[in-house]
Amino acid sequence: MSRPAQLSSALALGWSVLLTFGLVSVAVVVGVLFGNTNAAIVVAGPAELALMVPAAQLLARVYGDADRRKAFALGAVSPLELVIGGSLGVLLHLPAGYLSELTERRFPTPPALLHAQLQALTPSSPLMALLMLLSVAAVVPFVEELFFRGAMFTALVRSGPALLATLTTSIAFALAHQEPRNWAPLLLVALVLGELRRRGGSIWSGVALHATFNAATLLFVFIARPVDVKPQDGSWQLASIGCVLSVVGVWLFGRVAGRRLQELGAS
Repeated sequence: MSRPAQLSSALALGWSVLLTFGLVSVAVVVGVLFGNTNAAIVVAGPAELALMVPAAQLLARVYGDADRRKAFALGAVSPLELVIGGSLGVLLHLPAGYLSELTERRFPTPPALLHAQLQALTPSSPLMALLMLLSVAAVVPFVEELFFRGAMFTALVRSGPALLATLTTSIAFALAHQEPRNWAPLLLVALVLGELRRRGGSIWSGVALHATFNAATLLFVFIARPVDVKPQDGSWQLASIGCVLSVVGVWLFGRVAGRRLQELGAS
């Protein structure tokens, strides 16, 4: 049986560019069919699922492990690891939000575009709010983690150091989101996601982080129902506290995950 091909960082970024073209095409189709509505947000998650799951399967088949559970890093994790991951998803809003504010002040979103985005994210009913939350905070986190920290990370770590896999998948993840204004905060979040994958050997804690991060973002719009969002004078002190707490959280996660992996190795 032939060995799987080796996936380099450059090639992984190339795959990410192809994926981005696919995601843009999906977004265009969804926009044409549903317009700038709540329904477009709901449909976007399953549409991304339909594109990225086959892409992840292709990466796993060409570059990964024959065992799909290993190729996608679907191993079980402890409840405490999930709690730490979910908590990090909330904490990371402090530094990520600060980066977003800095970017928005330097490169402001056109008011008409911002108003349209907020309108699409404001639910028209409780049922629509639930469907949007499921799409954005359940489907999207799972499928994106399956591709980037699952299939791509596993393939990269077979041929290079895990730290390089973390950096490569983080860059690929940021670039796959088409809005350059979001690249800096997304890269920060992605680096933490990569560290959870590297230290824990599974995507599930990253899914928990990704889900709470997306859910907190969406719930802010649901609760505040803003007509307009203007860049605030972000607090670098709060951002710094968020960074320190996030570093502590990643360290704690490593201790908990490391203990679990040691117990598995000893059994």
